[in-house]
Amino acid sequence: MNYDIIITKKNIKNIILRVKSDGTVTLSVPERTTKIFIESFLKSKHEWILKNLEKFKKNSVKAVDKSYKNGDNIEYLGINYILKIFPNSSNKILIDGNSLIIYTNKEITEKNIETLLYSWYKEKAAEIFKISLNKYSNLIGENFLDFKIRRMKRRWGSCRYLSKVITLNLELIRKPQECIDYVCLHELAHLRYPHHQKEFWDFIKIYMPDWKIRKERLDKI
Repeated sequence: MNYDIIITKKNIKNIILRVKSDGTVTLSVPERTTKIFIESFLKSKHEWILKNLEKFKKNSVKAVDKSYKNGDNIEYLGINYILKIFPNSSNKILIDGNSLIIYTNKEITEKNIETLLYSWYKEKAAEIFKISLNKYSNLIGENFLDFKIRRMKRRWGSCRYLSKVITLNLELIRKPQECIDYVCLHELAHLRYPHHQKEFWDFIKIYMPDWKIRKERLDKI
């Protein structure tokens, strides 16, 4: 096998098989599960594991390559804005028409502009992601205890279903609201279904019938 498997015996009733975006496969089984059964189970799921590993590889979040200079295109909520940078006595970012304007009292370097932009992104993401998470949390009746925002290279979000903590990729703030909503619902649904089996997708479809269209748009842009 060209992937790692972490097997954990726990005080649980059902088997939980998960494929992580880093190429790790985790299997949680009831404490009395035999080695023979585990080996047989993993063998039966081999093709499914390979399929999901390939999916993660295909849908890895693409790195953003920007120079952060005047005239660059800057994405925010699915819209491309023209970047304009002006020296100023304080730091401020605002949107005016089709322009995203950065006023700064720092030296105008690519690193400084990127730092200012992503600080603004995180501020906006904290507001927008929370609204979406609360909306779908109330809709499906699954409560999360906390959510975090960070830049991730290989996934749009993750859910620690035992601790009920959702993590969302900061890069999502560049995507359309409908894509943000899809990722939020996706991760919240893992609080009930900590896997990607049929019942998980059936559950998603109840609350978001067009989830496939949203996912395709997220993966393409």
